[in-house]
Amino acid sequence: MQKKSYVYRLARLLGGELVLPYDRLVFSRRSVPVKKLANRLLCRVEGGLKAGRPLSYPLALQLEPTIVCQLDCPYCPRVKATAGMKHGHMEWSNYTRLLEEVGHYLGAIAFWQWGEPLLHPRIADMIKLAHSYGIITFMSTNAQFEPGDVDVPALVASGLDMLIISMDGTRQETYEKFRAGGQIERLKRFARAVIEEKKRVHNKDLVINIRIVATSENEAEIEEVRQFAQEAGADIFSVKSVSLYYDDSPDDPRLPVDINLRSYQYRGREEAQRYRRLRNKCRKPWSWPTLRYDGTLLFCECDHRMEARLGNVFQSSFKEVWQGETAQNLRKHFHRNGHIDFEFCQRCRYKIDDAIRIAEEV
Repeated sequence: MQKKSYVYRLARLLGGELVLPYDRLVFSRRSVPVKKLANRLLCRVEGGLKAGRPLSYPLALQLEPTIVCQLDCPYCPRVKATAGMKHGHMEWSNYTRLLEEVGHYLGAIAFWQWGEPLLHPRIADMIKLAHSYGIITFMSTNAQFEPGDVDVPALVASGLDMLIISMDGTRQETYEKFRAGGQIERLKRFARAVIEEKKRVHNKDLVINIRIVATSENEAEIEEVRQFAQEAGADIFSVKSVSLYYDDSPDDPRLPVDINLRSYQYRGREEAQRYRRLRNKCRKPWSWPTLRYDGTLLFCECDHRMEARLGNVFQSSFKEVWQGETAQNLRKHFHRNGHIDFEFCQRCRYKIDDAIRIAEEV
């Protein structure tokens, strides 16, 4: 089945269409320039060959618009991930220069990492510029804004392909256990405002995804989140398995009781042991790196402590860092047998891509 999927995507690619499966959904761009299509093909080939100095640019970027966040969530390793960094936003001039270099090659940008994207004063402009380059764009938000705090019309008109609204509970006492400092009613008001604006301007391209990260504390409210998504008029309702980051024990009490809401490695001790032995077929060092707000380029968003920095693309260029000696040496750690030497790779949760447990139209 997977081979047929690749063949199908290749046929569409050769026909000038870029197809990108993401979070169990499929996004596409038609009439894509040859340069972007050729880069995607070359990126896949070089990733398969484990090329040390790839000629291609990555297929996509995990891009951090800002390091600032108004919440203090206990599950989030943000404090460790931002230790020693000045709090601030990605500068607009750096962002525009980045897209001048790589925008014609990138297929997608996911606009989030450790900060709240909507706190960046020009986030709608960032998305709009990416859209002008034919880049598929995603953004995830904690939605802790009153509708007047954000230029909702500009956000909806930016060309954004998917907005993920993280609604991790329906009751305040449940919600604030996961989103410390957040208010569930504020989230609901913001979500309704965005959905109403999408309907007002008849924007059929923007997918609004109401998502809950399932834990033992909120799993009883999953159906209520689904009902809210349906009543509010969202496009997608989804459930994501919780990531414990530095704890891979299937006995952790924060994991949902329903094992079907857990990623494979959290389902039991035997599954956890089997998962640790699995080969890691990671392609992120060739296809989907992470760019921090200050220009630091990493192979993966799981490198929370930035132990394997490739360099800073704002201090030189993306190409120099992407193809540089440091990146080449780090790629040597991604052995053909699938075993990877980095600490953050040892706790990888993506060997099996099953984090999204449910994704359905509402």
